[in-house]
Amino acid sequence: MSQGETEVRLGPGGAPTGRLLFGLVGGWMAWTLHFLGGYAVGSIGCVMGWSATRMVLAAGTVLLAGVALWSSALAWQDWRRVSAGQPWDEALSEPRGWFGFLMLAGALLGGLATVTILLEGFATLALPACGWDVR
Repeated sequence: MSQGETEVRLGPGGAPTGRLLFGLVGGWMAWTLHFLGGYAVGSIGCVMGWSATRMVLAAGTVLLAGVALWSSALAWQDWRRVSAGQPWDEALSEPRGWFGFLMLAGALLGGLATVTILLEGFATLALPACGWDVR
């Protein structure tokens, strides 16, 4: 290795470790950020009287759903690369099948996180932003 180059650690599937972690947990981290961030933006927006609260919530929903979908797509690519076109049961039963299982789980959970973010965002945008006036 020459000066200025950095060594990239490769995970068990031959991809960088950061990519593998993002594929496995990126979707749910995006969902967590959307869930907690939506409450924070909604609460602060109502208290402060922001007129763009709905716009910020919609933009956050689209952005974080894209991140979750991207995470799922990366995990799916890694699953396909490792399984090499084998049927599911054969690919998961070989000695390195644990890596394929993690990537398949990351792909499926990332897809579920994408759907969850979109449903949560729809509910946030469909209901009144600051509640009903019940005075």
